[in-house]
Amino acid sequence: MARIPLLDETDASLSEETRAALALARQSRGKLLNLYRALANRPAVIPALTALIQTVYRTNSTLEPRLGEFAYLTATAVNDCFY
Repeated sequence: MARIPLLDETDASLSEETRAALALARQSRGKLLNLYRALANRPAVIPALTALIQTVYRTNSTLEPRLGEFAYLTATAVNDCFY
């Protein structure tokens, strides 16, 4: 069981700010990951994380997106990060 609640974008009780943050996360990734559902408990975090990811991994990168993702996954495996 998750210690941090995973918010569901279809929940009618969510604030408009939370809905917008989840919509941004879905748009930027193509699908809504549980990471973003957890971060939605603090909706201001999602646009900041999305901007960081775009800046570090996407904007003006000399790597093709697939190679950037490969480098990210390699660093994750080497550092024993399991999420």
